[in-house]
Amino acid sequence: MRLLVLFSFPVGVSLGLRMVFFMPYLSMLGLSEAQMGLVAVASSAAMAILAVPFGLLADLRGRKPFLLASRLLVASSDLMFFFRSDLASLVLANLLGGIGASMIGASRQALLADKTRGARRRRAFTASSMAFSVGCMTGSILAGFPELYVALHPGVELLEATRLLFLLCALSSFTALLLLLPVGEERPRATGRSGPRLTIKSWRVIGSYCAFQALLGSGAGLVVPWFSYYFWRRFGVKLSSIGFLFAATQALLALGSLSAYGLAIRLGDIRTAVLCQLVAVGLLLAIPASPFFALAAAFYVARAVLMNMASPVVKAFYMGLLRREERGSASALQLTAFWASRSLGTYGSGLLMEALTLDAPFFACAAIYAAASALLYAAFQREHEREG
Repeated sequence: MRLLVLFSFPVGVSLGLRMVFFMPYLSMLGLSEAQMGLVAVASSAAMAILAVPFGLLADLRGRKPFLLASRLLVASSDLMFFFRSDLASLVLANLLGGIGASMIGASRQALLADKTRGARRRRAFTASSMAFSVGCMTGSILAGFPELYVALHPGVELLEATRLLFLLCALSSFTALLLLLPVGEERPRATGRSGPRLTIKSWRVIGSYCAFQALLGSGAGLVVPWFSYYFWRRFGVKLSSIGFLFAATQALLALGSLSAYGLAIRLGDIRTAVLCQLVAVGLLLAIPASPFFALAAAFYVARAVLMNMASPVVKAFYMGLLRREERGSASALQLTAFWASRSLGTYGSGLLMEALTLDAPFFACAAIYAAASALLYAAFQREHEREG
């Protein structure tokens, strides 16, 4: 269990790097916003298509092999980004990374849930989220490396220095793989049938949660992948400044996860999540209304912390409603719902910014997030009361 928690750290480092530099890097290459959305959507589309098959196989064959394969594929994707820069290769590289991400998404939560139960599961999911946040914070700080490198080497262009960050991402993936190697896993029991099949019986619970995830995904796709590009273009700030902003956000998010853990004990998992998310919607709308970067950054930090701080307790609660043999499949269905809708939101956001303004996606996202919170409460509050 501890190794799985630590595993979240290098995974977070890679994501923290990408959150800062990925979209600005694509813009440096000369891609339009619609082309940037096309590259970004390749990964989420792969996750939407492949999450269910990998989830089925993870329930039948075990989680660990897919986690190991995921890190190898993501590292290969990073190396492809480093060596190639034409549009077709960029789409293919992100597609490869999406395949790897679909493997980890279908297996990591399920394997952690397999090794825990009761209150210990909530603590483990919270600790894993904190390790991931600290990793993201570290990665976000490292994203300021290109500007420092250019300052020390005046003949080097910012584009080429930024490209080096893909090597750091690949190193993080290999580190995660090494942490996972000693993790043991009980082999799934034989089902008496050959070939993958659905092991799900809790369809009502899973269907409601997938609908909630679909709303979250479409809203997140509209703004989350674009935040660094939004700040970089609207306010003209450096990647290092964005990196420190994202790092501060992740540091506070790690503390926020602890706060949500304590708040959930008093209010309950579902009420805590809904309260945090609704306040975050108001803060989201304040970002485009901000006249300067410092104010927008303050709203961004508060929004990110509140929107995500209750996620670990909700995930732990959801996993607790499922039987062991259906957790991988259920996680896969959840990821399919999230990433399919997020891919549409990511590409749609690029079109919205080209057709309207940079601020347009924020208003659509706020409406979708509010609907997601209402659905979460309606679908799971009674279930939470029954579970105690």
